[in-house]
Amino acid sequence: MIKKTEEKRGDFAVQSRKNILSVYMLGRFSVEYGGQILSLGRNSFSKLIQLLQIVWLAGEKGVTKDDLAGMLYDRDSLSSLSNSLNNLVYRLRKILAENGFPKSLYVINQDGVYFWDRKIPVWVDAREFERLVELGDRKRQQEKETFQYYKKAEELYQGELLSAISTENWVIVESLRFKRMYEKAVSWLGDYMKRQKDYPGMYQLYHQAAQVYPFDNWQVGQMESMAYMGRYKEAFLLYDNTAKRYSEEMGLPPSDKMLECYKTMSRQFVSRPDVLKNIRAELREQEDEKINAYYCSLPSFIDIYRLSARRSERNGQPFCLMLCTITDYEGKVIQNQEKLKARSEILRKTIGRALRRSDVYAKYSASQYLVLLTGVREENCSVVGKRISRNFRDLSGKQAEVAISTDVTYAGGYGNDFGFLNAHKKNRFSLSCRKTG
Repeated sequence: MIKKTEEKRGDFAVQSRKNILSVYMLGRFSVEYGGQILSLGRNSFSKLIQLLQIVWLAGEKGVTKDDLAGMLYDRDSLSSLSNSLNNLVYRLRKILAENGFPKSLYVINQDGVYFWDRKIPVWVDAREFERLVELGDRKRQQEKETFQYYKKAEELYQGELLSAISTENWVIVESLRFKRMYEKAVSWLGDYMKRQKDYPGMYQLYHQAAQVYPFDNWQVGQMESMAYMGRYKEAFLLYDNTAKRYSEEMGLPPSDKMLECYKTMSRQFVSRPDVLKNIRAELREQEDEKINAYYCSLPSFIDIYRLSARRSERNGQPFCLMLCTITDYEGKVIQNQEKLKARSEILRKTIGRALRRSDVYAKYSASQYLVLLTGVREENCSVVGKRISRNFRDLSGKQAEVAISTDVTYAGGYGNDFGFLNAHKKNRFSLSCRKTG
């Protein structure tokens, strides 16, 4: 089946080139011929398609039968693997011919090495990316040429190699190799743009890198370029959003590099006294955020917890630290990630609505939330915990539970900080309170 090309991908998209097959693997996978998208059948993740991807990625050097079999199959008997490959190639030829590919043998076996049929010229974005990076490496003494090659390579890198099948062993190996090349190119480009004082270009470079790999600290480069351009408010906002994302999706605090960048910007940023009113307006919550309890990132939660402990020392007011853990009906943590993600969001909303506006909560892990209740004694903790559990079951169904552990702390009793979390119970509904201090 042939579909019209929907979009162009980078400067290297093969446009209106007849008799040239264009293969895109960096980001989503697609194949074009003569300016039209070709279908590869219903199952785009099959061994058949992987065979094509491996051969295309190998290029002119080809791939041996043993290597190809090892990538595609578990290690069975050699005869079984050989037969499987032969059948796969036969099916491949039939399917490609039925889906608009030009007539050819497509994959050829020469002395135990598999190649793409040279009768159909093929251009592969991943191979072009690798070629450009290698050219840039050779031209390190001529910075302008290195910049041109690296920049073209960076523009071509639209995403992780074959992200749809990123869990395949052979893809993991190749993806890591391409990622290292990409990191090398981006790092060099960022340093070069900084020296050239091309701060807008520097920002766009790191912005794209952060889109591709959001947990690899590329936001530091974004923040730095913003600071050079005097866009401090945007840089601080990016820091807050990144820290929140790290906490909620990975359960991690901001990296040391990010924290250092934040401190550097704070020292550089000079505000006039007359902007206090504007600052206060920026700090003010939105009206729709005031309805429920205060939800924040884990680093912010830790700061609030420590501040509450200090206040407790001064005024003797107790506070309660609560851990809510999503479980199944057997008290086990849910393994299905999609289901866990959906129920985690339900629990977040449940906690927000069950607490007072003055209470604070944050995501602790993929299946857990921390809650801080100030001025709350033991008996009230139980009431809050049961309310959260009941409301959560109403929204998620009886197959889901929330296990709750609490620690009621009085003045001077916060030396353990979050130590009790390591020993919380995982039964259907547990509510264990202990006094400290």
